[in-house]
Amino acid sequence: MTEIAEWNEAVDYNEFLEQARENVELMRARVDDLSLTEEEENMIRSIQNEIKILVIGTDRCNDSAGVFPVLARIASIAPKVELRVLDSDKYARFHQQFRVNGKRKTPVVLFLSSELNELCRWVERPNAVYQVVNEKNLSMDDRRGTLRKLYSDPEILRQLFGELKYLLIRADLLLGRS
Repeated sequence: MTEIAEWNEAVDYNEFLEQARENVELMRARVDDLSLTEEEENMIRSIQNEIKILVIGTDRCNDSAGVFPVLARIASIAPKVELRVLDSDKYARFHQQFRVNGKRKTPVVLFLSSELNELCRWVERPNAVYQVVNEKNLSMDDRRGTLRKLYSDPEILRQLFGELKYLLIRADLLLGRS
């Protein structure tokens, strides 16, 4: 496995928000939008291994603005999970290696071991959002508005949380969760 050395260049989520110019208030507000059950919070707290989550994205991206707060919420609950953000524009060359269908997508979420080896990844948006966006032939402006609305939907947030939680637990299992 190859070590993801870019981790050392990434910033923590709060520093990312300090540097961000777009979608800042939206991302701050959305951290508390996701309501979790006590069982879900306990499951996240039960992560046994150190897991680093590196997100490649930008504050301009509506998908990133929807995903970052959910990851921040997960990291705030799980004592063994650390979240950092790497600017996808500044590190475009690194971001190129995670293209989907020949295109750079944001965000890219990498679940890493403490040795910075990739365990699993998640890209761009939850399945339900893909379905809605792909069913409609939206202009760029309409897509922005639709994405903002979708990431405010509690059901979309639940699905996003479920997808990310699954990969977090999978990463923990790969590292030897007992």
